Amino acid sequence: MITSTQNPHVKAVRALQTRKRAREQEQAFVIEGLHLAREAVVAEAQARLVLYTEDLDARGRGLVNSLAKLGAETETVSPSVMAACSGTETPPGLVAIVQAPLLHPPPRLDLALVLDGVSDPGNLGTMLRTALAAGVQLVVLTGDTVDPFNPKVVRAAAGAHFHLPMHSVTPADLPASVEGLDLWLAEARSGVPHAQVDWRSPCALIIGSEAHGPSEAVRALPARRVHVPTAQQSESLNAAVATGVLLFEIARQRGMP
Repeated sequence: MITSTQNPHVKAVRALQTRKRAREQEQAFVIEGLHLAREAVVAEAQARLVLYTEDLDARGRGLVNSLAKLGAETETVSPSVMAACSGTETPPGLVAIVQAPLLHPPPRLDLALVLDGVSDPGNLGTMLRTALAAGVQLVVLTGDTVDPFNPKVVRAAAGAHFHLPMHSVTPADLPASVEGLDLWLAEARSGVPHAQVDWRSPCALIIGSEAHGPSEAVRALPARRVHVPTAQQSESLNAAVATGVLLFEIARQRGMP
């Protein structure tokens, strides 16, 4: 059992939890808890390491065994070490290092979501989870968007990382990423009401920064504007909520069951 926070495995987990540079260099990230462990197993993710506490229940131990079959080294740790490894107030009893998946969109791209400068990790994670549920085939991240493998993003996305292709591009490379798609830029009280748009053609929905809206590079794209109508006295919707409303209107029009 690992009882010291100076153990190399513990240091590796902590580095990936706290440093974007470490995640980029290792091409790996940390998952916490049984739900994300199950998503990793279902996706047959390449697992490197699992740390777990001895009080893990039978379901949890089954997931540890499944991750071991996917290549992970497994180690028990003390509760204090688990607390040091976890990014939550209530440590889950299991953390794992998994390789960042290399997922590709289908040859015929029909629906993409472009996130430009989304800075809040909880919002980004919620958007990814919603995008997967609504049938998005590719998420393009640009501008100053937060690292998609930030621990808070990973927890909020609830496993979307294992199933949803994501590409990070510079604003200059963004047009090539959405070539051939109708572009729709969401802006509060600007453009066409979302339910009046015909969403059945291949398209990309663009969501800008929560605080500042889309960047100048995105505004320069030949995109039409769309908004979600709200009561006059209300402020604009939270970016993640607006994304959900728009994506599920697209899904409705396309006949998603």
